[in-house]
Amino acid sequence: MLKDNIQKALAPLNLEQVVPGEYDKTGCHLDVTAAPEQVPEVAKAMLSLGCFLECLTGLHYPEHFTLVYHFNNFRELCRTAVHVKVPLDQEAPTISHIYPGANWYEREAYDLYGVRFAGHPDLRRILLPFDADFHPLLKKFEEKPADA
Repeated sequence: MLKDNIQKALAPLNLEQVVPGEYDKTGCHLDVTAAPEQVPEVAKAMLSLGCFLECLTGLHYPEHFTLVYHFNNFRELCRTAVHVKVPLDQEAPTISHIYPGANWYEREAYDLYGVRFAGHPDLRRILLPFDADFHPLLKKFEEKPADA
């Protein structure tokens, strides 16, 4: 069973958490928590098992970003969510050299949140104008004067 194989493949990485997910509530069979520096090794393990990167999304908290990588498999349904906390002043490592499709996902996370990916071959805006000076999904808002 793929779920067991994923757990075995991730075990040597000493991740913070690899637990069964609540598929009926979250849509994931496995929930994984990893440190930023572990993401490339997690990606390599998932690729070795025939999994693809379904999506990458982000969440902004006052003290960190949380990146969520969703991996899946065409042959056997086993959706895996990998949660990675990245401090606001640090970069996440790219996985675009492992999953080429991550190139666009990482550019989107940069564009919308300002998350930087170390080693990314072309980290520039993908949705907003190149001269945009903001990241629209950051949860920090400047207060406008009352008379504005």
